[in-house]
Amino acid sequence: MKYENYQSLKIRCDRKVAFVTIDHQPINLFDNALFKDLERLYKEVKRDDSVNVIVFESEDPDFFIPHYDVKNILLLKEQFSTLPDKPGTLNSFNLLFEQYRTMPKVTIAKIAGRVGGGGSEFVLSLDMRFAAIGKAFF
Repeated sequence: MKYENYQSLKIRCDRKVAFVTIDHQPINLFDNALFKDLERLYKEVKRDDSVNVIVFESEDPDFFIPHYDVKNILLLKEQFSTLPDKPGTLNSFNLLFEQYRTMPKVTIAKIAGRVGGGGSEFVLSLDMRFAAIGKAFF
């Protein structure tokens, strides 16, 4: 399967491993574009029998995913402020992480740079996390 036309991800496959590079300038903020790419990647890779392992890393050595884009949080709050809470359901953000957490493929984060907030939640949903000594900041 070819993984093409992603806005914030670069994907290459080699020997049953999908190497996913987060390249969402300027600092890999978690926003709608990155969310949609990660959601699309999940849907495609879960059906791809030629991939058994997914390794996430960042193009930017200073930032993995530092946090969710605050401007987006304010927009989401305005957009969804009138919707009632539904007990026992996950919002789309948490559902995406749960899907990665329960996917029957090995998921790995190779972390250098800053990771926090939504980025931290994302890497915690993966099976393994490896942090570069002196370069990874949580």
